[in-house]
Amino acid sequence: MGLREVRKELNQLEKEELLFHIGELYKKYKPVKEYFDFFANPDEENILEKFKARVHEGFYPNRGWRLKLYRSRKAINEFKKLGISPEADAELLLYFTEVAVQYAREKKPKTETYYTRLENSFEKALEYMDKNGLLVQFKPACSNAVERSATFPWNCGTQMQTLFQRYYP
Repeated sequence: MGLREVRKELNQLEKEELLFHIGELYKKYKPVKEYFDFFANPDEENILEKFKARVHEGFYPNRGWRLKLYRSRKAINEFKKLGISPEADAELLLYFTEVAVQYAREKKPKTETYYTRLENSFEKALEYMDKNGLLVQFKPACSNAVERSATFPWNCGTQMQTLFQRYYP
């Protein structure tokens, strides 16, 4: 069923039925709840902090000890869907990179895959900032991430330095 058919069905519903269905969506689906919470109370800073905590938990889980990057990526994707602001999106993308660098310095992962993902996340953050004209605003944080990754194995530090120089000549 496409959007056109859904709209047609929704137009036929009474106001009370429509409110009932929206309430059910709100109760059952966390992304819908977050969307309506932001819609009703657009406290951008508070929501950004909640999503930063979710990104952090992917690296440092409250339960268990294993790295769960899929949770961090899921949090970023859900945050983007809220459509808050490009600055907030860029901040969360860069926060993922910062936490990944911190994790690598503390736990010293042995797999090349981890460092490749770190490089890719940094590149995506830089691309997004460049596309939205935010490079100047985030230069100190990007520079800090590059400096802290200089000693990483698998040529990661060099690659991050190269990416940084591409966007900050």
